[in-house]
Amino acid sequence: WEAVGLCSYLLIGFWYEKPSAAAAGKKAFLVNRIGDFGFALGLFLLWTVYGTLDFHDTLVDGQLTNVGILGQTMLGHPELYVGGGLATAICLLLFLGACGKSAQFPLHVWLPDAMEGPTPVSALIHAATMVTAGVYMVARCTPLFAASADARLVVAVVGGFTALMAAVIALAQNDLKRIMAYSTVSQLGYMFLGLGVGTMLGITAGMFHLFTHAFFKALLFLAAGSVMHAMAGVIDVRQLGGLRHKLPKTYWLFLVGGLTLAGLFPLSGFWSKDAILAAVSEHAAAGGAFASWYFLLYVAALVTAGLTAFYVTRAFLLTFHGEPKGSAKIHEHAHESPRAMTGPMLVLAVAAVVVGGYFEMTHGFANFLQKTPSIEYMEDLATTGNLVVAATHGAAEAESGGHLTVAVLSTVVALGGIVLALALYVGRQKTLARLVWVLDHVGLHWVVESKFFFDEIYAALFVRPLELLAKCCAQFDREGIDGMVDLIGAIPARLGAWLRPLQGGVVSYYALAMALGTLILMGVLMM
Repeated sequence: WEAVGLCSYLLIGFWYEKPSAAAAGKKAFLVNRIGDFGFALGLFLLWTVYGTLDFHDTLVDGQLTNVGILGQTMLGHPELYVGGGLATAICLLLFLGACGKSAQFPLHVWLPDAMEGPTPVSALIHAATMVTAGVYMVARCTPLFAASADARLVVAVVGGFTALMAAVIALAQNDLKRIMAYSTVSQLGYMFLGLGVGTMLGITAGMFHLFTHAFFKALLFLAAGSVMHAMAGVIDVRQLGGLRHKLPKTYWLFLVGGLTLAGLFPLSGFWSKDAILAAVSEHAAAGGAFASWYFLLYVAALVTAGLTAFYVTRAFLLTFHGEPKGSAKIHEHAHESPRAMTGPMLVLAVAAVVVGGYFEMTHGFANFLQKTPSIEYMEDLATTGNLVVAATHGAAEAESGGHLTVAVLSTVVALGGIVLALALYVGRQKTLARLVWVLDHVGLHWVVESKFFFDEIYAALFVRPLELLAKCCAQFDREGIDGMVDLIGAIPARLGAWLRPLQGGVVSYYALAMALGTLILMGVLMM
């Protein structure tokens, strides 16, 4: 957990002589420490309550095999899993660590700045490995979250809100890599939304999206790096344009990644994203205490799907279509990236196209996850004590759930986002300028482009007060602590200065002093 965080910190600040890169590395380090503080508290509380951190049970041939103390207490005594406030506290503290590692609100601010690192770092660590560690941890903690419906709702709400918020911010960003970064934050929110549903379909869909997202998002990051390489470091989409014929391979590879991110059939993103939507829709339709919350999350997820299609199409059009808008000299010398760069992108593109459909049709992902207890199974065990695996029923269809209506609706929404982007960014510059003017007039575009001022708010609430406190502490250290030490050292020096005149080096004075001292001593003794 901490090793990947260390790698991220060091690689974000790889260009350490660049102030923005050094600041971004420090920001990622500090924000993750906040999440890890909660994560550590969750571990301590888990140990305090159960006396072990080994809370998982393993399913072998449909039977519960004991692993650790908790596995033993679960066998025949499922009620020994604590519930109530303790269960919620454990889950939420662990989830705080996941929010830091997987860049979820309110600890999402470090990931966009992490784009200061080399592009392969963004593709590997900040798209496919480190940032998904929080998602994986929550999924692995399913037995704990089974004991708290409140904690599951918090996970779903934070995930759904983060997905929508990050997608809105991505609409107005101009740095190509930052657009992809906010897209990653948004897609991670989708994953947490699926896990927060808590059903077999939701957990499977969340982990399935983690799997497919790694391919197409790494592809998009590397494609952005290819553009950056060709344009001598220029990554602002306002300075790009007209690169379709200059970078033909990158053009088609970016298109494949963008369509997969948009979730169009039959690409991988379609299967995993729609499985999450289906899980949320199904959970909302099932009723219950939080049904209205999950319905709102379903609507938010659909809106996010449309926004995702819009901003990835916008980035694609501004980069590859239209007239060149930057330096004519740089554009003239732009060229396709070497095979060492386009080769891995091609592999990722093929995977982005086929892996989702393959695992969907073969039910391979659900069958793999079937080996781990789901919340449905844990809740069934808690109420009946039955050791038959409840999760096995319906596991085979967990990826799709047969929700054709949801799939059609999400596809229509995604196509709507693509069509709207095409309408605004292909030959409708006056319409686009008018729309931007209207949004600027009401302040909306400015707010979104400024990322809802999260950095400024955090600076005002936390950074500056802590800087002031640090300055006060430094002043107290210099004037107070150091002053006390200096005072203790000054007392012997001052005392010595007072006695120094007595040591004049004249022998007669020493003899007189000895005689006087002897007389005074005799007088005292005679009294």
